[in-house]
Amino acid sequence: MTEKSLPRRAVLKRVAGMGAGVALLSAPGGLLVPAHAAAEADRGAGRAPEPLDAHRTSRNGWALADGVGSAQGVWSRPVSGTGFTLDTRLGAVETVLVHIVRRWHYEIETLRADEVVGWRPLAELDADGPESNQASGTAVAIRPGAYVKGARGGLTEVQRRTVDSILRDCGDVVRWGGRDRTPYEALFYVDVPPTKGKRRPADHPVDQLADKLRRWNRTPGVGAGAAA
Repeated sequence: MTEKSLPRRAVLKRVAGMGAGVALLSAPGGLLVPAHAAAEADRGAGRAPEPLDAHRTSRNGWALADGVGSAQGVWSRPVSGTGFTLDTRLGAVETVLVHIVRRWHYEIETLRADEVVGWRPLAELDADGPESNQASGTAVAIRPGAYVKGARGGLTEVQRRTVDSILRDCGDVVRWGGRDRTPYEALFYVDVPPTKGKRRPADHPVDQLADKLRRWNRTPGVGAGAAA
C-alpha cells in the first residue's frame, strides 16, 4: 500500500508519532506535514531559494539603509553655514558627521555640495571595507575625487594637524580612513557599533559625543568655525 492510498486518519497518526510540538503545514493533496519537511520539499522542487544578503549591516555594525528619505533613518540634513546638505543617519550620528564636515569646511578648505558624499548604496562600495559604513549613513567621504583610496600624503602638514584636532574632538567614536591599513583620506566613519542589549541610548558613546558637540554649538566661541 502506498502513502497516497493510506486513509487520512492513518497519515495523521503517523505524523503525530513524530513527537509533540512539531509544527504542521498543509501540503498538496490536503495532507499535513511537519513545517521543516515542507521547507525541504520547497527547496527540492526546483524553486530557487531567496537570496540572502550577507551584509545586513555595514562594517561598523550599523543597519544598512536602502536609500535616503526612507523609514530606515537616513535623510538629507543641512550642514549649517555651508549651503549644502549631507545624507546621514539622523540623530547623534548626524550631529557628529556634520561637525566633521563643518570643521573641514571652515578650517581646511571650502567645500561644495558635490564634494561631500554621505550615504551611498552598498553595491557601489567595498562591502567588506570601512567605506561600507556610508551605506548605513554612518560615514562621510570629503572630496573623494581628490583623496583617492590607497594613496597617502594628500593633505598638507597644516591640514593634517586640523584633521588630528577633529579626531581629538571625537575621541574613539570616529576613525579617519587615512589611518587605515589601506588609506582613504577622504573618509571619516563612526567606529563603534549601535546600542545593544539593556544599555540606554544616552549612555552610548555616539550619543555622549553628540551631546558634547551640541553644547559646544550653543557656546559662543566654541565648536566648528570658532577661532582657534
